[in-house]
Amino acid sequence: MCGRYTIRRADVGAAALRALNLPLFEEFTELKIVPRFNIAPSQNAPVIRPNAAGKPAAGEVRWGLIPSWTKGKPKMQPINARAENVATSAMFRQALERRRCLVPADGFYEWHGSKPPKQPYFIRRKDDGLFMFAGLWERWKPDDDAEPIDTFTLITTTPNELMKPIHNRMPVILSPEDYEKWLDRTAGAEEAIQLLRPYAAEEMEAWPISTRVNRVGNDGPELLEKI
Repeated sequence: MCGRYTIRRADVGAAALRALNLPLFEEFTELKIVPRFNIAPSQNAPVIRPNAAGKPAAGEVRWGLIPSWTKGKPKMQPINARAENVATSAMFRQALERRRCLVPADGFYEWHGSKPPKQPYFIRRKDDGLFMFAGLWERWKPDDDAEPIDTFTLITTTPNELMKPIHNRMPVILSPEDYEKWLDRTAGAEEAIQLLRPYAAEEMEAWPISTRVNRVGNDGPELLEKI
């Protein structure tokens, strides 16, 4: 499960571009956002995906996947997809094959405990650097005359040693050398799923924080304060 995350740098566009280590592309350099400390499902967030020319481009997409084939009001809008069955699930397999994306972040939240009140934790890289979640996106039209809606979901996997005491799942954080392959439309689902593994625990850190993060309306650096 991954239900909240952060992008705390207003220059995330430039930072993500440097992380990709790919040639400049106009669409991406135009992305301007404000720092966010509590990105939640149903909100728009930056996503990087190939454009019509196959070049990585970025824009804001809504969190909570609606498959393109959905008819009528969506019954489910999953915010996470499990790496173990993403290639076989009818909900995700087309997106895994054709519509993979990178989701920039610099931290995420997870809750520990079997029942309320659960203890929230903030998790990040030890160098507090930007990283990329593995994501999938879809384009859905409520009806023929409506504007299309782009949505995304984050892929989760088994926890690493840091995450095991906190939760039994963690989001897939891709290694920088895998960014290009994840976006490559010529790479099929079998190649893509090989990239879906737990991130190195020794490169991450976590600490307990206040339950203020539970409220979606709370959004500020005080959410990260260690308790």
